[in-house]
Amino acid sequence: MFKNIHHGAAAWLSAMAIAGPAAASPLAPFVLHTPGAVEIKFSGYMARSGDSNGTGMRETSFGAGYMTNIHELGNPANQLWRSGQDNQSISFMMYGIADAAVRPIAGSPAHQVLGTGCTHSAFGCDGKIHLDFYLDKLTGGTNPGFGIGGIKASQRQGFERLGGITDGALLMRWEFVPGLAATGSGATPVTMVQQLSGVASPSSGFGSYLARCAGGPACAYFSNGMQQAGADFYGTNTMSSIMALTAIGQNGWSARLSDPVIAQVTLDQPPAIALLPLGAAMLLVLLRRRQRG
Repeated sequence: MFKNIHHGAAAWLSAMAIAGPAAASPLAPFVLHTPGAVEIKFSGYMARSGDSNGTGMRETSFGAGYMTNIHELGNPANQLWRSGQDNQSISFMMYGIADAAVRPIAGSPAHQVLGTGCTHSAFGCDGKIHLDFYLDKLTGGTNPGFGIGGIKASQRQGFERLGGITDGALLMRWEFVPGLAATGSGATPVTMVQQLSGVASPSSGFGSYLARCAGGPACAYFSNGMQQAGADFYGTNTMSSIMALTAIGQNGWSARLSDPVIAQVTLDQPPAIALLPLGAAMLLVLLRRRQRG
């Protein structure tokens, strides 16, 4: 009996050693097939945080929404992924944004807002701005939307739990990193730069950030350090005010958020996966030695 098991295992391992695993299989059902520079498109809404009152580096705002597509940079027709593909939906949550400095812009009602990660630990802050993506089902999943009957901004701390914006699995987690704005010696690193029409909500404007992929299986698809300051992603925000009397405004959302992000897709196998054929070959040798013995 043991001999038959060894022969079966040897045959399986031999096949694995020759063919090796498909590069994308560990990330299924989310699969990107084409390497190169891409633009990641997603949109959603922003709101003032319930933690923004008081002093210290508290969370001033956060956002949530859905990824719409990933396409070749400069060629929107060549889509690597789109919402609804294989019944997939990808939701996101951006959180931990604290205002490190607010500076008036001379001759304009606008303000430059330099953001960094909040540090109020009781609210779950860890000093970083995060952008998390979750893979869910378009139909049959949570995906409540933001209008009438949709998710409310007041549900901020429940977005990642069952019944929140997603009940799916973490796809990737980004952390914003410095590089777009200079900081003085000993100053809190700036990881998000915005120019807003006002300092009170609702306001409109734009912003930019750099980020690195800090966790999740989809990180294996994106090249490391391809952007400015060694970041993996370069994102730009566009924010437009929402009237409080609209259905979305009544749910507590004050601005619409649109975020194209530039990144580089690679189809290289993750190191642990790439080594699997070699490991399988070594196991095959050991099994054969054991059979001869």
